[in-house]
Amino acid sequence: MDALGLRPRPAGPRCDRLTALRMLELERLLALALAVRAIASDWDRGLGGVTGEGALPHEGEVIGLYTTRHGLARDRVAQAEAGVAEAMAAVRALEDEVAERGPLAELVAEFGLSPLARLVLMVAVAPHISDEAARLYRIAANDPARALIDEGLVVKLLGPRVNPHDVARELDPDRPLVRWGLVQVAPGPVRRFAALAVDALVLARLRGEALAADPEATLPVITHAPALAELLIEPTAAAALAAAVARPRAASAPLRLVVRGRLGSGRRAVLAALAQAAGRRLAMVHVMHVTDGGRPSAAAIRRALERCAVAGWVPCLDGLDLISADERLLLQQLRHVVATHPGPVVTRIEPDTRPPFEAGYELVELEDLSETHRRQVWHAALAARGVDPAGLSDLAARWRIGPGTIHNVVAALPAGDQAITAPVVTAAVGQYLDRRLGDVAERIRHLPRLEQLVLPPDILDSLKEFLARMKLSRQVFEEWGMGQVATTSRGIVALFEGPPGTGKTMVAGALARELGIELFRVDLSRVMSKWLGETERNLASVFAAAEECQALMLFDEADALFTKRTEVKSSNDRYANLEVNYLLQRLDSFTGAAILTTNFGSAIDQAFKRRLAFRVLFPIPDEELREQLWRAHLPADLPRADDLDLADLARRYEFTGGSVRNCTVRAAFLAAAERQPLSQEHLRRAIRLEYRAAGKLAEGGPLE
Repeated sequence: MDALGLRPRPAGPRCDRLTALRMLELERLLALALAVRAIASDWDRGLGGVTGEGALPHEGEVIGLYTTRHGLARDRVAQAEAGVAEAMAAVRALEDEVAERGPLAELVAEFGLSPLARLVLMVAVAPHISDEAARLYRIAANDPARALIDEGLVVKLLGPRVNPHDVARELDPDRPLVRWGLVQVAPGPVRRFAALAVDALVLARLRGEALAADPEATLPVITHAPALAELLIEPTAAAALAAAVARPRAASAPLRLVVRGRLGSGRRAVLAALAQAAGRRLAMVHVMHVTDGGRPSAAAIRRALERCAVAGWVPCLDGLDLISADERLLLQQLRHVVATHPGPVVTRIEPDTRPPFEAGYELVELEDLSETHRRQVWHAALAARGVDPAGLSDLAARWRIGPGTIHNVVAALPAGDQAITAPVVTAAVGQYLDRRLGDVAERIRHLPRLEQLVLPPDILDSLKEFLARMKLSRQVFEEWGMGQVATTSRGIVALFEGPPGTGKTMVAGALARELGIELFRVDLSRVMSKWLGETERNLASVFAAAEECQALMLFDEADALFTKRTEVKSSNDRYANLEVNYLLQRLDSFTGAAILTTNFGSAIDQAFKRRLAFRVLFPIPDEELREQLWRAHLPADLPRADDLDLADLARRYEFTGGSVRNCTVRAAFLAAAERQPLSQEHLRRAIRLEYRAAGKLAEGGPLE
């Protein structure tokens, strides 16, 4: 794991927390002794004391600073020097007494701190853990407007035997204290008086805490991870991971690792397992949650990476897919921050997201698991919950979700005595889908049966082929090896084209019901955005969810989105064409199922039509089908008169199925209001109302 650049913590025993606190207490006493010595030295030179009666303002202080006089408090100086020597001896004695490595020694070894840097660090830490130290530092500074601790005060506390230029060098940006974020130097016009700060994580490490969580509750830390050998990933991904681990790395080139895959593909589990193998924990640095003043910023991300280095966590950049394309400055700054960070950085991204690393990073692709592997994950996850997977054997075939999502779904299953059945698991996956797609799509819950629909024979044949491709894809692509031939366009995308009311949406619902999968209608008003890149991001979520959960996505009125590309005459044309180009590329890699409906097939770009698995034309039904539609929309329980002549209605009115449905519903309410069985007159009145609703005065011809 050394070759991977994760810098495992050195082997060997560490001291217990009580011993760590004893060591920290002695370091605190040493800082107090240094502060007392600095104050005594001021007294010896006549600084900081009360001037006598008749003296000019600050006279004694000016004389003490301007001249080299001393000797005004020799006894105090001698006592203070003895106190410093005693405190230093106590620190060394405890370090010699304890065989195990202490937290401060671990920091020194881990970050390559010099003896002077070690002293600077502890002097900077003291006022953060001790009220007495803070008070003495204020007295030593003799300036209430000055920072609690700064470079100048550090020089004063360390005494005349320490070269002030060496102290300044230890606080330069390229030296370990500042480079790794152990000490932060506040920006200011004069660095010597800039405030020095120490992160809570440094204090936690010095106290010997386990750092299983972020003291500031900013960065989620993954405390439990499976072993690498326990992860079920495709052989190609496993080989890429093994190669990344085995590849030698220079000390000046810390690890940059990208794990790319769909949401729920197990990316975080892989990275957490790698960190655990190096004796580390994985910390999630979400670029949209790590903010500065409520806004994402490169400075906040830099600080988060430094905090991970201090704590010994492996930082995982997350949420990169949420940075929109118009936030180019943030992306450029983020790339610079990552390039200059001296420690390892890993990231998990989705297939359409670019990594924020310069060339030379390691890349591991987590491909979708085969159905056989998904079945193994389901069985293992259910068995861990004490659930017998025997009656749930079709889970892997029904949903193409990744191992991470499977474990999350199983973890969300109800506890207690409730039996875990297929409907219970289906509900859990449905909630997951709702969460994924709630912003851009809605689930259609009431689906018709295919046998209830009245359709021409050629359309029924197309639908049978659609169902066969959905049900037999595993056999064809995995067992018969056709996946090696059809490397692109393996998804099933159908275009349903025809006038309104011809049953396009109902057929989509019937197909979803026949397949036993969810149907989601994509809300194009929420998908399409005026912000650059936002539409593509929303579409990426839709396609990814369709692939993961084998949901059927319905793009109603799809000509608004899949429109023809136009000649670029303005920036709007260019951005619209970019969206179309993205859709074309995404359809090539799409492995799910989607149905596009349109009233105007001529408006669809020709390039989309070449990528369609099916193109089904829904014509206005002929007279024979119209009569079947009238009969199909009059339920057996509906009271009816003997005078119904549905053949006459089918002959006289060129209605689509949607119009027939509207008329039968209207007629049923008219009959109910009059407390009579439904009659031919009720149907004629309903037809007249339907024509009026469509804005037509004459009763004849198609409604649209």
